[in-house]
Amino acid sequence: MNPLQRFQKYSRFAVLLLTAALVNTEAHCEVIASFWQMAITDNAPEGWRVAWNPDGPLEDMAKYSDLSAVKSKKPGERRVMQRGVLDGNGAFRDDAPTLSSNGVGHVPESPADGQKRYLIASYTMPRDSVGSVWINDGNIQNKNVAAGVELKIFLNGVLVKDLTASMARVPTLFQQALGPLKKGDKVSVAVGPAKLGERATGALRYTLEESPDGKSPAPPQNTFHLPIDAYGPQYDPDGTCAVYEAKQAAFNETLLARKPELVFLGDSITSRWPQELLEKHFGAYRPVNLGVGGDRVQNVIWRLQRTSLEATPLKALVLLIGTNNVSSAFPPEETAGGIQKLVKMVEEKAPEAKILILGVFPRGPAIHDPRNASVDALNAKLKDLADDKKVFYLDVGPSLAESDGSISLEVMPDKLHVALPGFLRWMDAMKPTLQSLLPDRPQEKKTSQQDPG
Repeated sequence: MNPLQRFQKYSRFAVLLLTAALVNTEAHCEVIASFWQMAITDNAPEGWRVAWNPDGPLEDMAKYSDLSAVKSKKPGERRVMQRGVLDGNGAFRDDAPTLSSNGVGHVPESPADGQKRYLIASYTMPRDSVGSVWINDGNIQNKNVAAGVELKIFLNGVLVKDLTASMARVPTLFQQALGPLKKGDKVSVAVGPAKLGERATGALRYTLEESPDGKSPAPPQNTFHLPIDAYGPQYDPDGTCAVYEAKQAAFNETLLARKPELVFLGDSITSRWPQELLEKHFGAYRPVNLGVGGDRVQNVIWRLQRTSLEATPLKALVLLIGTNNVSSAFPPEETAGGIQKLVKMVEEKAPEAKILILGVFPRGPAIHDPRNASVDALNAKLKDLADDKKVFYLDVGPSLAESDGSISLEVMPDKLHVALPGFLRWMDAMKPTLQSLLPDRPQEKKTSQQDPG
């Protein structure tokens, strides 16, 4: 690439980042507060209160009771911030709402008094607003409550918005104009069951933003996950994607600079490959890792559309994607259809390359755990995508399990991502097949079990 081409490329990249940074400024002026940022902190930032209504109707704000914040880490689980009501033993009560740091919470079944209980997040304005205030980029996700989950917005105790989120894989989006606010004004968002006697579960995100008078912010952005056929980047909880776009641009620069013959494409499971392990076993092919944490199939399609595989001498691509679609309740046929599109895109960009589709890894404490039924159903469809000429399928999941089908915490500490012992098993199971898809090259002849920890 000559200097002019490189300058043009970096100039386009700089313009992309600058534009992404300015969109939020022009549309919203300023984010005053973020529900998600509050949820992930030990102590709620100034102005925030997280409560519930144990002793009266939702409208009676004087009887709200606070939720306690507790940082917990159970064996084999990642550390999370949770809020709830503690019992005498320091555990969360089942009859009170909870909220975790990823925005997911529940509101228990209504008691015999017939009064619905709600999880309530309130924010008190620390100053007069500059222009109008909006609740924006509101997302409420209801994946398993057939009767619906209610969301109510109050301004100083007056109801200004009332909606019900139907059960769906994608969130219900919401936005609400609140007008100019004064110091001390209180904005409350309450989530509860749409039907008496039912438990409400879901996930919530939104921001409070100032917008100049006469201007409306952009429509709310889906910050959880897109439909399978709506290809796009991952959005941060504040509705922006500049960080994700920058990561993709950096990946593409790496591809163009290294000219790999071997690429690994996927989500966080792929992204955690120790590069020294890839170099040890496949260094002759200049391997590049294009894994991104949190990616679903539709995100990878968006990335691949912007990836210059056609400018590389690619010989083989290893594809492992779909676990986040499984956890988001996408049907196996939809996820497999998206992966089939990915395969076709790789074939178009790199027609000489072989593609190795890996089966989605099992989750939980054992390979036969009931939650893996959807993983097995997806893998059966992925196996059908292989023609054993250009596209191949390999399930290395069984190699991660012990002889009795259990999956040790040494291999999979959080019951989802593999640690170094898991990567060594993965390499042992995958290497013969992958090596057969690549041209012969001299390589250090050591088994993966000899690799340092």
